[in-house]
Amino acid sequence: MAKAKEADADAKEASAERPRFETLRAIFWAAVIALAIRSFVVEPFKIPSGSMIPTLLVGDYVLVNKFAYGVRLPFTGQLLIPVGTPQRGDVMVFRFPDDPSQDFIKRVIGLPGDKVEIRDRRLTINGKPVEDTPQGEYRYPAGDMTEPPSAERFLEKNPEGVEYTVLQWERETLAGRPEPTGPWIVPQGQYFMMGDNRDNSADSRRWRHTFVSPEAIKGKAFLIHWSWVIAPNDRAQRSFIGDLVFTLWRVVTFQVEEIRWHRIGHRVSGPADP
Repeated sequence: MAKAKEADADAKEASAERPRFETLRAIFWAAVIALAIRSFVVEPFKIPSGSMIPTLLVGDYVLVNKFAYGVRLPFTGQLLIPVGTPQRGDVMVFRFPDDPSQDFIKRVIGLPGDKVEIRDRRLTINGKPVEDTPQGEYRYPAGDMTEPPSAERFLEKNPEGVEYTVLQWERETLAGRPEPTGPWIVPQGQYFMMGDNRDNSADSRRWRHTFVSPEAIKGKAFLIHWSWVIAPNDRAQRSFIGDLVFTLWRVVTFQVEEIRWHRIGHRVSGPADP
């Protein structure tokens, strides 16, 4: 009789442990799947600076296609399965060549073998000026820029026919400020990057290590999935966890200044909104 009771108690204990085990196993596999998706398929990325205005604003959150340029090992960036290569005009996320701990987002301007230079403030590729059409004045969003408050807006069309919007400050604003003009010859297998906010972008023109190597590439930005204004003047450098905690704190304390509903679902490619 006693043995039967002990066996019954053991069976109940095992039955109670089974749901816990199943829960832990479900959490484990959910985490593995989420990590795999983030590492190999798609990853969210927050726009922390104004270097890509007007295409991307501070506070935009974009989705990055990790599969666009091939499957790579996390952390090392080693290519496992080639799928495609960056094309001129792509908006690409990559590890900053001067500090690989930071992720940057810029536009691909120079491909391997290209000669890139700036002539009289016009982008020139392989000796030919890139077509640009003036589109009038652009007023910077509040908080994204303080000086100057506006810039000249241009529709740029690269040699492949890809169109996108860029900004340039007026000549008077740049008076006395030395601007790098090149030329830069892009090595084989590497890429020359520029921000769309041309006169306020730390990019290949100014980096110590000028070009982006294939191992540094993380993926192609393709969609804005969220956009809001939270502490626009804050420029503190934080880790991913630190930034997450900071953002959550601003949200729960009702310090969200604006949600840009009209930008949610907007594609990154093509000319920027008016």
